[in-house]
Amino acid sequence: MRGVDLLVSRFPTHEFSIRRLYAHDPEFRSVCEDYGDVQCALEHWQGADRAVPEKGHQYRDLLRELEAEALSFLSVRRNV
Repeated sequence: MRGVDLLVSRFPTHEFSIRRLYAHDPEFRSVCEDYGDVQCALEHWQGADRAVPEKGHQYRDLLRELEAEALSFLSVRRNV
């Protein structure tokens, strides 16, 4: 559930749609779970004894891709 809460905090104006899709769409739920996992990994690598900048960049890129995917779900579902 962490991923959905993170997406809601990132896109608060879409809270209702995010929570509704999370409850009813397994594909969107997977995107949310991936988002939470990637955020957790990013926090791990940023807090590691030896920070690895490349890892941070990779995980930030993944977060942006997952955000775009989540917004795409919201856009498509809004038009259905």
